Amino acid sequence: MPVTNLIVNGDFTNSANRSADGWSGTDIETRPSSVYISGSGSSRVAELNGGTGQTTVMQQTFTVTEPATAELNLDFALRDSGDVGIDGFRIEVLDGSGTVIYTQDVMPTVNSVYDEISASVTFPAAGDYTLRFTEIGDNADGSGAIIDNVELLICFGGETLIDTPEGSVCAKDLQVGQMVTTASGPQPIRWIGSRSVGPEQTARDPRFCPVRISAGALGAGLPKRDLLVSRQHRLQVTSPIALRMFGQASVLVSALRLTDLPGIYLDTSVQEIDYYHILLDAHEVIFAEGAPAESLLLGQQSLKTFGETDRDEIALMFPELCDGSMMPKTAQVMPSGKQQRQFVRRASKNDRAMIEPARCGASV
Repeated sequence: MPVTNLIVNGDFTNSANRSADGWSGTDIETRPSSVYISGSGSSRVAELNGGTGQTTVMQQTFTVTEPATAELNLDFALRDSGDVGIDGFRIEVLDGSGTVIYTQDVMPTVNSVYDEISASVTFPAAGDYTLRFTEIGDNADGSGAIIDNVELLICFGGETLIDTPEGSVCAKDLQVGQMVTTASGPQPIRWIGSRSVGPEQTARDPRFCPVRISAGALGAGLPKRDLLVSRQHRLQVTSPIALRMFGQASVLVSALRLTDLPGIYLDTSVQEIDYYHILLDAHEVIFAEGAPAESLLLGQQSLKTFGETDRDEIALMFPELCDGSMMPKTAQVMPSGKQQRQFVRRASKNDRAMIEPARCGASV
């Protein structure tokens, strides 16, 4: 299932000066960006600044069909005449009973410069929800913030979101030739493989079941949503413990070795799942639900897991790797299974997260 934007008319294209399709509220105003920021173009934006004595509220209600986490994205700026430190806006997401499940106050620090917000919003249950923007400021005409390109991107059914230069894309919707974001920069996809696992296989052998990495379980707020991967799929961890043990802060550890940690476990309740394999020109670290994870590593052992047709396709592109004449270079150090177990035990004993870039002078 593709990524779905829950917000209608988030770019305010279908709007008039005093109204915006899909949005309700008080004192709504949308105009070309250049009305508020000189020379900024004709794209229509929404102003969060009521007339004197009025407070602008803009909101939109939508339906979520199952518990899920969405990615909230929007652009914002403080107009030329806005008051820094005074004018801003509040973002809220409310459930059907009016309870706030997410809130953030945004106070632009400069005038006339667009910035962006990206945040995760978790919907605990199916139902109707409302995204609301409320003006913060002195309610004087001619000041205030503006917003544009409002999105709430959601991928239902547990499908994994992969980072690309154009935004997050469900793994099943990726295409050969499409660019994905990697730790070394954007890279094109050379081949995509998939394997469907059904109830008969998972019932017969739990090794077919995925490892569930709960949202935030790795540290640094990652993954952004629950991430399901095969047992041997490797995640990049960044830790001062890894630096002491292996001589570098970031290493690759299989998901199965991480199941000794809170929030990470073999999920035997998942009876059906599609596993996707993303092959790039080299072994890379890509980002799945925001978490650093490996792309497909071509080697003699991994090739044995594919059918003859898939092996033939890969051999056409990478003959030197398929015939064994060249060993693949890994994106990061891959400790042995024993070393991985030791690393996880030490991290667990010391109550340390798997991703601690700030403590290592590194980035995720």
